[in-house]
Amino acid sequence: DRETQEPAAPETSFICTQLKEKYFILSSIDGLHDNVIVVKPPLVFSEKDADSFVDCFERAAEDLRAIDGDIRTMSKTPT
Repeated sequence: DRETQEPAAPETSFICTQLKEKYFILSSIDGLHDNVIVVKPPLVFSEKDADSFVDCFERAAEDLRAIDGDIRTMSKTPT
Protein backbone atom coordinates (compact mmCIF):
# COMPACT_ATOMS: atom_id res chain seq x y z
CA ASP A 1 0.00 0.00 0.00
CA ARG A 2 1.61 3.24 -1.09
CA GLU A 3 -0.07 5.25 1.66
CA THR A 4 0.53 3.01 4.66
CA GLN A 5 3.72 1.37 3.33
CA GLU A 6 2.22 -2.00 4.31
CA PRO A 7 4.09 -4.86 2.58
CA ALA A 8 2.19 -6.52 -0.28
CA ALA A 9 2.42 -10.08 1.03
CA PRO A 10 -1.07 -11.19 -0.15
CA GLU A 11 -0.45 -9.71 -3.59
CA THR A 12 2.95 -11.40 -3.79
CA SER A 13 1.37 -14.72 -2.85
CA PHE A 14 -1.34 -14.31 -5.49
CA ILE A 15 1.15 -13.54 -8.28
CA CYS A 16 3.40 -16.45 -7.25
CA THR A 17 0.40 -18.79 -7.34
CA GLN A 18 -0.74 -17.48 -10.74
CA LEU A 19 2.74 -17.95 -12.19
CA LYS A 20 2.73 -21.58 -11.05
CA GLU A 21 -0.86 -22.60 -11.78
CA LYS A 22 -1.57 -20.73 -15.01
CA TYR A 23 1.86 -20.33 -16.59
CA PHE A 24 3.86 -23.24 -15.10
CA ILE A 25 6.59 -20.92 -13.83
CA LEU A 26 8.12 -21.85 -10.49
CA SER A 27 8.97 -19.03 -8.14
CA SER A 28 9.16 -18.60 -4.40
CA ILE A 29 8.44 -15.93 -1.83
CA ASP A 30 11.10 -14.39 0.37
CA GLY A 31 11.80 -11.30 2.40
CA LEU A 32 11.11 -10.24 5.95
CA HIS A 33 7.44 -9.63 5.14
CA ASP A 34 6.99 -12.33 2.45
CA ASN A 35 6.69 -9.63 -0.20
CA VAL A 36 9.56 -10.55 -2.55
CA ILE A 37 9.13 -12.89 -5.52
CA VAL A 38 12.22 -14.98 -6.19
CA VAL A 39 12.87 -16.45 -9.63
CA LYS A 40 15.84 -18.74 -10.21
CA PRO A 41 16.10 -19.34 -13.95
CA PRO A 42 18.35 -22.07 -15.33
CA LEU A 43 21.71 -21.12 -16.81
CA VAL A 44 20.34 -21.72 -20.31
CA PHE A 45 17.69 -19.00 -19.87
CA SER A 46 17.48 -17.12 -23.17
CA GLU A 47 16.26 -13.65 -24.03
CA LYS A 48 13.12 -15.27 -25.46
CA ASP A 49 12.58 -17.03 -22.12
CA ALA A 50 12.98 -13.71 -20.30
CA ASP A 51 10.44 -12.06 -22.61
CA SER A 52 8.02 -14.92 -21.99
CA PHE A 53 8.47 -14.61 -18.21
CA VAL A 54 7.82 -10.86 -18.27
CA ASP A 55 4.70 -11.42 -20.38
CA CYS A 56 3.36 -14.02 -17.94
CA PHE A 57 4.24 -11.84 -14.94
CA GLU A 58 2.36 -8.91 -16.48
CA ARG A 59 -0.68 -11.12 -17.11
CA ALA A 60 -0.59 -12.33 -13.49
CA ALA A 61 -0.45 -8.70 -12.33
CA GLU A 62 -3.46 -7.93 -14.55
CA ASP A 63 -5.31 -10.86 -12.95
CA LEU A 64 -4.50 -9.34 -9.57
CA ARG A 65 -5.91 -5.95 -10.59
CA ALA A 66 -9.10 -7.64 -11.83
CA ILE A 67 -9.91 -9.20 -8.44
CA ASP A 68 -13.12 -7.89 -6.98
CA GLY A 69 -12.90 -8.14 -3.23
CA ASP A 70 -10.36 -8.37 -0.46
CA ILE A 71 -7.28 -10.35 -1.50
CA ARG A 72 -6.33 -10.80 2.16
CA THR A 73 -9.09 -13.41 2.50
CA MET A 74 -7.42 -15.70 -0.06
CA SER A 75 -5.19 -18.55 1.01
CA LYS A 76 -1.46 -17.94 1.20
CA THR A 77 1.00 -19.58 -1.18
CA PRO A 78 3.40 -21.83 0.73
CA THR A 79 7.03 -20.81 0.34
